[in-house]
Amino acid sequence: MINKIKQRISPWFRWGDRHLKTDTAYLARGGFWLVIGQVVAMLAGFLMSLTFAHLISKETFGTYKFILSVAGILGIFSLTEIGTAITRAVANGFGGTLKQGFKINLKWSVGMLIGGFGLGIYYYISGNNVLSISFILAGIFIPITTSASLYAAYLLGKKDFRKITMYGTIRNIVPAAILILTLFLTQNLVIIMAVCFISATITALVLYIITVKKFQKENDKIDMELSTYSRHLSLMQVIGGIANFIDKILVFHYLGAAPLAIYAFAIAPIEQLQGGKKVLSSLILPKINGRSFEELQKSGPRKALLFTAYALSLAGIYSLLAPFFFKFLYPQYLDSVFYSQIYSLTLLAISGTIFDSTLVAHRKTKELYVHRTTMPIIKIILFITLLPIYGLMGLIVTHVIVRSTSGLLGYYLVKYPFKN
Repeated sequence: MINKIKQRISPWFRWGDRHLKTDTAYLARGGFWLVIGQVVAMLAGFLMSLTFAHLISKETFGTYKFILSVAGILGIFSLTEIGTAITRAVANGFGGTLKQGFKINLKWSVGMLIGGFGLGIYYYISGNNVLSISFILAGIFIPITTSASLYAAYLLGKKDFRKITMYGTIRNIVPAAILILTLFLTQNLVIIMAVCFISATITALVLYIITVKKFQKENDKIDMELSTYSRHLSLMQVIGGIANFIDKILVFHYLGAAPLAIYAFAIAPIEQLQGGKKVLSSLILPKINGRSFEELQKSGPRKALLFTAYALSLAGIYSLLAPFFFKFLYPQYLDSVFYSQIYSLTLLAISGTIFDSTLVAHRKTKELYVHRTTMPIIKIILFITLLPIYGLMGLIVTHVIVRSTSGLLGYYLVKYPFKN
C-alpha cells in the first residue's frame, strides 16, 4: 500500500523538483512531521489563551505577559542562539555537541540568574511581592529550561523530524495542561508563574535526558568553534531580543496592564501562524548546509517570491475570518480585532527565511551582524517614537514595517555579501 502511494505521488515530486527548483520530497517528508508539531503547539496555545481569556482579568493577564516579556529580556544574558550553532554542528557530523551545548549554555546563563535576583530584590523593596517572586523564579528555572531544550536543535541537525514532533508534542501539551488545570484552581499570579516555570523546566529536562540516552552511542566529536560561533550569533541577537519584548514592557508602563492584554491577544493568533516560518527554518537550515553560497544566491529569490505569495494569501484569509474568530471565542477582546487584522501583514516576514538561513549556514558573520542589528534598532526607535503618538496602533504599524522590509535587507546581504 505504501509503495503504491509513493509510486503515485513521485511524479508530483519530480514536477516540483523541476519547476520549483527545490527538493519537494524532502519538504513533504520533513514538513509533514513539523506541521503536525506546529498544529499541536497552536492547539496548546489556543487552549491556554481561551482559558486565560475566560478565567482571569485583563489586568492579571497583562501582568502575566509583562513578567514573561521581562524574562525574555533577561534571556539576552545567555547564549540565545546556541541552538542554531548546535544544529549546524550536528549536520556537519559533530555528535557530541548536545552535552557540550548544555554545559556551555548553562555557564553563560549566570547573567540571567543575577538579573532575575536583582529584579526580585528591586520589586521586593518597592513592595510588589508578585513581581519579586516571579522574577526570582524566572532567574532560577529559565536557564535550566533553555539548556535542556537544546535537544530539539540536536534532533534538527540530524533531520529527525519525527522525534522533534513527538518530543515537541510532549513539551507543548504537558506544561499547557498543567497550567490550564492551575488556572481552574486559582487566580493567584505567583502560583501561576511558579507552575509555568517549573512545569516547563521538568518537561524539558526529561526530554533532554531521553535524547542523550537515545544517542549515547553517537560519535562524541565536539565542535571546537561551537562556543565562539554561538557567542557571535547570540551577540548579534541582543538588540533583536530587546526589540522582541520591549513593546510589551512599554505598553505595561505607559498604558497599563489592560491595554497590554488587548495588544497581546491582537498579536497572538498571528504569532501562532508565524509557525510556518519556524517550520521553513527547521527544514531549510540542515538542507542547505552542503550547498554552495553561489548556488543559494541564485535559487533564493525564487523561493522568497513563493513564500511571499503564501504569506499574503494567509494574511488575507485571516483578516476575513478574524472578526468571527474573536466574536465567538474571545468576546472580551473585540477591541483587538482591528489591530490583529493589520498585524497579519507581518506574515510577510516568512519570505526572508531563505536568506537568513543562507547567511547562518555559511557563517556570514558580518552580514548577520548587520541584518540582526539594523532592523531591531529601527524597530526600537519606531516603538519609542510612535507609541506616545498613536498608542497600540503605533506598535502594530512598526511591526509591519520592520518585518516586511527585513527580507529585503536579507536579500541584499545574500546578493551582495561583504568581501573577506
